[in-house]
Amino acid sequence: MMRSIVGIATLVLAVIGILLATPAAQAQTVDVDPTPDRATISLNGASTVTIAWGVTRSATAPGTVNAPPAQLSVGGFNAGTSGATLSRVFPTAGTQSTTFVETFVIPRELAFRAARSGAPILVSRTFTDIAFGSNDTGVVALFPGGPGSEPFSIRRLDLTFDDRSRVRVLSKGSRLRAIAEINTTGSGLIVGQWEVASATTTAGTPVFRPLALVRQNVAGGRRVFITSPPLPTRFEGTNLVRLNITDPATGFDEPELQYYVTPESPLPDRQQPRLLLMTSPSPGTPLTLTTRFAWQAVPGAKAYKLEFFPAVPGPAPPAPQDEIVASLPLDPSPDPQPDPPGGRAAGPLTGIVLPGAVTETRLKDFTLAHLPAQRRYRWIVTAIGEDGAILGASAMQEIYKP
Repeated sequence: MMRSIVGIATLVLAVIGILLATPAAQAQTVDVDPTPDRATISLNGASTVTIAWGVTRSATAPGTVNAPPAQLSVGGFNAGTSGATLSRVFPTAGTQSTTFVETFVIPRELAFRAARSGAPILVSRTFTDIAFGSNDTGVVALFPGGPGSEPFSIRRLDLTFDDRSRVRVLSKGSRLRAIAEINTTGSGLIVGQWEVASATTTAGTPVFRPLALVRQNVAGGRRVFITSPPLPTRFEGTNLVRLNITDPATGFDEPELQYYVTPESPLPDRQQPRLLLMTSPSPGTPLTLTTRFAWQAVPGAKAYKLEFFPAVPGPAPPAPQDEIVASLPLDPSPDPQPDPPGGRAAGPLTGIVLPGAVTETRLKDFTLAHLPAQRRYRWIVTAIGEDGAILGASAMQEIYKP
């Protein structure tokens, strides 16, 4: 009996020894520590990122650690792979460390995608011990930074015609385009459409119809110029054009441009324009939304044009180097416009066209917004005849916007 008890105790101790020894024999580990674990990349072009993958292997026998190409992802979605397979032989048992250094090139398109989604680009490497199957994954987060990394939005939208004017009078069948100048923050896609309201609808509530779709990528919070297709000039009278942006949402009313189309005819016999008499505003009246411009009617006038010019003409500032221009080019030969009586050295800052039956007006918000405050401006009203001839013009006058 005593021998049986001793035998059983010996067997139990042997089993316990085996159970205690097995985890130790199987305690094979691989630990991955990337340096750096986060970095900032640019939105202005492709970015180069160097990563050092520190790998530590603990095992009871020699072995090899492998890692397939790195996985790239944004917001949980796979964005491809990069790099080659990494491999290192560990010739002895025990704990050993090594470092893999590699350089990744992150394309600008992937940085845009991360900026739009608000999620970083994740670069991950999984290292596996071939002999024992243990593995670990290192992850590096890349964050888009600098200009364009903020949320995408439109801060300002300005419209002019292809000669940089804000109001046009032209004959039927003439060529005309509009240009949208857009100031943005962040990176994203502008979605919208050019729309026109023909003269057949502008006598009442204008009815806009689509003219062309717009899809323009923007990166880094830049100034963007988008040119319209040729505008229809077959409808005589006052026509309207605008760029209706549907994405991203804007917090302002989109401006509209007016162009007045006269009948197509040979060049008329020019006559000396008559003086157009203004009845309002009186000298010293400030320029506000309530300022009333009124004048005496000119016989035969089919339209009146009110324009504002700089008080002190000067050269236009040079175009910045960070502009983006849409692929559609400007018309290389836009229709010229004669200077109105009174002369001017610089083009108008803004203006409006009114039907010939209207002899008074007040400026709307988006028109007045083109004229910065605390400055003086020159202004003039011109009467346009049926054939596009200038029938009369007021004296060039000055007004102050407080």
